[in-house]
Order: sequence, then C-alpha cells, then structure tokens
Amino acid sequence: MRRIRRSQVEADRRSGIRWRTAVWGSALLVTLTFVATYRLTTGFFPWGPPSVVSMAALRRQPGFRSLERALALIATRYVSPPDMTAVYAAAIQGAVGSLHDPYSSYLSPQEMRELRMTTSGQYSGIGVRIERTKRGQYMIEQVFADGPAARATPLGDGTEPGLRPGDRLVAINGLSLQGQVPSFLSAHLLGPTGSTVALEVLRPGMGDGTLRTFSVERGPVVIRTVSSRMLADGIGYLAVTGFNNQTPHEVTQALASLRRQGLRALVLDLRNNPGGLMSAAVAVAGQFVPSGLVSYLETRSGARIDYISRSATPLGLPLAVLMNGGTASAAEALAGVIQDDQTGTLIGVPSYGKGVAQSIFPLGDGAGLKLTVARFFTPLGRNIQGRGLVPTITVGFPNATTSAVGNPATDPQLAAAIRVLQGSFPMG
Repeated sequence: MRRIRRSQVEADRRSGIRWRTAVWGSALLVTLTFVATYRLTTGFFPWGPPSVVSMAALRRQPGFRSLERALALIATRYVSPPDMTAVYAAAIQGAVGSLHDPYSSYLSPQEMRELRMTTSGQYSGIGVRIERTKRGQYMIEQVFADGPAARATPLGDGTEPGLRPGDRLVAINGLSLQGQVPSFLSAHLLGPTGSTVALEVLRPGMGDGTLRTFSVERGPVVIRTVSSRMLADGIGYLAVTGFNNQTPHEVTQALASLRRQGLRALVLDLRNNPGGLMSAAVAVAGQFVPSGLVSYLETRSGARIDYISRSATPLGLPLAVLMNGGTASAAEALAGVIQDDQTGTLIGVPSYGKGVAQSIFPLGDGAGLKLTVARFFTPLGRNIQGRGLVPTITVGFPNATTSAVGNPATDPQLAAAIRVLQGSFPMG
C-alpha cells in the first residue's frame, strides 16, 4: 500500500482543538455550553470556534427566537413550576430527533458515564452483559469470566454459585424490573468495589417458577473484546467483539500466543461486532496490513481526516475475515482496509453498512450530544453507508445459535474459512 502523507487536517486532529460555543438563552438563564470534544468515538475533529457573526445570525432566525420564547413561557407561565432541567433535555432530544438520524442522540449524564466506561474497557460492577427482549424482560447474555457475577453467592436454597447466561433478572435489591428502562439497571448494577447488590433471577430448566436470589460483591471488571484459540492444521481463530481502549493490546497478546503455538494462518471473526473506537480499530489494523491509510473521514465542509496505521510487523500469513449483518462501523473499516489491501479474504454475508462517524460533545450539566459529523471511506474511496461491504465469498448462516458459532462442525462460515486457508499453504 502506498504511503500517505498526513495532511494539515490530520495534524490538527492529533493536536486537538478545544472549542466552546455559548448559546445565549432567555432572561431565565437558558444556557447550553459545549466544551472540549472527547475522543470517544472517532477522534478529535478540526472544528474551530464559531464566529460571533455566525452566532448572531443564528439568534436572528425566527425559529431560534421562538425557542427562547417557548422556554421562557414554560418556565414562567406553566400552571406548576416545571423541572427546567428536564425541559431543556427534552428540547435537545426533540432537536436531535428532527434530524431523523439513528446515530445522533442526546445522552443523559448516566448514559455519558456508561459511554466512558464502555470505551475505557474497565469499570466497577458485577460483570455481565444483559439483553432486553422484545417483551421488555432482561436476560443475562454473557457472564464475564472471573468477574463478580461468576462468583455470585446464592442465598438460602442451595443453588450453585454464580449467575449464568439465560438467567432472567426480575429484581435488583428488591426493586422490580418490570417496566424499567435500561439505565435503571446500570444505575443499580454499577457501584464501588466491595459494595454488594442482591439480584432475583429466574433460571431456565427450573420449572417450579421459584425466584433465586444471589448476592454479588461488586468489583473491577475488564470488558474483554478478544478471544482466541488454535484450530486444526495450525489455523488460529481470533474473535473481536468490539473496539475499546483495551482491544489493541488484547489482539497483540492473542496473536503472540497463537504464534507460540505454531500459527500458520488466521481466521479473524468480526461477526456481530458493532464497532466502537475508530482509533482502536486503526491500531488493530496495523496487525494485519502494512503501514498506510486505513480509513479517511470527510466532514460537512469537505475537510479530510486520514487514519494512518503504523505497522511494525503485519501478520504476513493467510487471513480469512468472517463478517455478517452485525459487522458494523469501525469493524467495517477494519474489514474494508483488509479487502482493499488484498491481505485477506472476506467470508460471510454483507455487513451492516454504517459509513458515518459520530463525535461526542459534552454538555455543561454532565449530559452529552452524540452527533454524526462525517462520512468515512475505505482507502480506495468506498463509502458503505446503507449498503455494507460485500464478502469475497458469500456463505450464509441462517440458523445461527450461540452454541453453533465458532464450532467448525456447526458453523458453515467458519468451516468455509478453514477450507480457504487450508488451500493456501501446503499440508503435512
């Protein structure tokens, strides 16, 4: 891959540019303050501070004046004193909703804390991944190995220790979860190391309908996004389920371990990887492709931001990449550069098709605004928004289950990847 010289925009992105926008409110101090942009989703963007002239022009718009007046009337004339913090939040939610962009949203202070936790890769809690069903029930999808939930103490009925995937959460500290929003769970499951929480669960296979209660002592939890193992014939299997700050280090460790076991070829599984930190995906790309352009962004103004990998030692072995409709965003960027650079074979079905990038703008009250600010492209200029990446070899998996995935005997996509890799080097 040809070397790409970093543009001035890239230099600006690396150094970061702090900016602050003051939106003048009504006489009732309706003020929203945008401060430094966190590097949470796609990195720093080269935004400059809006000019006084542009802000003045915004305030002259009839809609802006109507918004100020509406807020003032709500604050002063509504029959009961309103919670203006909730009013402001609802106003922002409505404004973002008018964009009809599924990737832009208002983030409450609790959601901002959770986002920082997710991208950091570690937090203090119980160590589970929870899925909300269509019926509004909360099921434990994954129990993190060696985490607090795996050691949960049963109370009173002789049940074996530890929560399990498939357990349905019914109550937390005696508070029913019926009708509760996901943020309620986060607020009660997260907490200081050493504190305890009582969970009531219904477990599949126990047909008596009896609730089981577990006491869990909260502790440090590392969100692991990488798993690996050796398959037959020197073929390694490396699954990446997301990208946070810990992912590049985890990938490096996993590849080193596989090499010590005689790695000859690799299956990189990006199925159901929703993305995450673009910076982490770029760092991971450096493990598989030569130094150079991984992806680039184009902003509203036409500015271009290049993401460059610096690879000391790319894999240099036959590579197959598994993808499906759940492969999205930063995972698509990684698969895209591998496909453009022809360093690996993409196998599966078309990816999700998220070719836009968001940035997080903290608001002054602890809340935040997640806003789509750019489109991203593969090195060859492909934007996959709404269409996804097309695999080199199409292999479906219509009846995928958790137990079938990752087993060559029951996973047709993995089996196809193994066949491709076996044909790429002499056997024996």
